[in-house]
Amino acid sequence: MKTLVVVTHPRHDSLTKAACERVLAGLKTAGDDIRILDLDDENFSPALTLEERLDHLGDPADRPANQHHFEALQWCERIVLVYPTWFGGQPAMLKGWFDRVWMNDVAFSLPTGASRIYAKLKNIKRLEIVTSHGSSRSLNWLQGNPGRITVFRTLRVLCHPLCRTRCTAIYDIDRATPEQVGEWLDLVEKRYS
Repeated sequence: MKTLVVVTHPRHDSLTKAACERVLAGLKTAGDDIRILDLDDENFSPALTLEERLDHLGDPADRPANQHHFEALQWCERIVLVYPTWFGGQPAMLKGWFDRVWMNDVAFSLPTGASRIYAKLKNIKRLEIVTSHGSSRSLNWLQGNPGRITVFRTLRVLCHPLCRTRCTAIYDIDRATPEQVGEWLDLVEKRYS
């Protein structure tokens, strides 16, 4: 399977980067064709500029800095988003990637005069999250699971109509023992093998 792994965390010694390594190990074992976008390593700018917002329905060719991101989205059959959940959602780097890369004529089209968008990423049949939470599962539920909703309700509608979703999360990370973290990392690798 052609799998795009998108990871973001500013620290290389983070649990997020360790989880990403385990995702990649599992995918290699499974024989997937893998591309990786490390948003922090490439210093991706999350800010949607005024010009980009005003030209949100413009031509992606006018954004050469994001071309490899556009191509990766249109190439893959599965996306695995690896990130820490901060304040209930994705870090700014990943949210900015959604804003700047999932654009017109890449992720969707909005024909002139139309009132609804049309999905263009029908190549994506799996949309998955690997994340950590400082809070408990119940607190995240009370918050409304905003991070999951952004991915599984908003981005998913731009993918294949039968796109499957999966979330592999660890909760209460601030209180987790090294053994619990190790077990979760083993689970992450196993899920991608």
